[in-house]
Amino acid sequence: MKYAGILVDRLKLMFDWYKGMVDQRTGRLLYLYDPQNDLAIGDGKPIRDIASVWDVEVLSAFLGRDDLLDLIRRSLAHFDQRVIGCHGYAIVAPERESSSIAHSAFLALALARSDLPDKAQRVTPLADGIVCQQRDDGSYQVFFDAAPDAGEELYPAEAMLALLETYRLTWDVRYLHSVERAFGHYKRGYYDRGLLDPDLLVFFANWQSQAGRALFAATSSPEVKDLVRAFLFELQDRIVGSGFYDRVAHRPEEQACVQVACGLEGLADTYAMAASSRDRRTADYRRCITSALGFLVRAQRMTDCTDRERGGFGGSLTSREQRIDVTGHVAGGFIKSVENGITEP
Repeated sequence: MKYAGILVDRLKLMFDWYKGMVDQRTGRLLYLYDPQNDLAIGDGKPIRDIASVWDVEVLSAFLGRDDLLDLIRRSLAHFDQRVIGCHGYAIVAPERESSSIAHSAFLALALARSDLPDKAQRVTPLADGIVCQQRDDGSYQVFFDAAPDAGEELYPAEAMLALLETYRLTWDVRYLHSVERAFGHYKRGYYDRGLLDPDLLVFFANWQSQAGRALFAATSSPEVKDLVRAFLFELQDRIVGSGFYDRVAHRPEEQACVQVACGLEGLADTYAMAASSRDRRTADYRRCITSALGFLVRAQRMTDCTDRERGGFGGSLTSREQRIDVTGHVAGGFIKSVENGITEP
């Protein structure tokens, strides 16, 4: 059977898994399910809770299904209650966390994907808040209060992706120009200066690759396109050269599902750019993608599991505890692999 057919079937199982993860008390997604102890946790990490709405929208659109439309609308209405005006823009004020550009980013992404008739009017104030956080050097202040920056390996690129989606929705060049400046900073002023923890490279590369591919498509600047292409290839070449995908293939029992899934997502975006230009890296990237897919197809819970557990992903091949963000990353990687025409294992 061709890999594309296998992946689509597995994506359908993920969709059913999401349906089983709806909290009957709130009508929104559960955050975590521990099948061994039959334990379900509702509200978890607000950033991941918001991001999972976007994940469900992307998967629903890919499969052409609207079974979870009520969940999406109910979730957006819930998070809308946490949006507050602030100095002419809007921020998300989550419980138990400082408000950050990542909260704004994922709610903007979810709103932009929604069927709400006023989504542009809802997204714009959130995007404006992110732009207002940009410093002179192109970086973003991560938190809207005085807290020091943290999460720079993830949050700025998530914000860049949201700004590019807002640009696609509104065609307001302020958002594109903000990302062009920011992308240069996180390459030269962050990565090149050695500020990234090497243990977080896969996660950093994932979001930089997602934002970078979108920026490459949106910008008309040859210099920015060259920077994006070179940086994404540099990041993925470093991961491939580290033996990460060889370890996935040959030592799968030691791998974490979320790390492999994030590696796959970012590599799939960079593979698409390499393939479009017939770059020499294409074949090697494809080999690594199939290693990640092989691991994740194996990791998906299919047998000897509870009904709610089936179709989702534990922390590893042996850990059964399931989190909504892990399945979301896998879904993103599978969808991009199908779109990239990865048809052979």
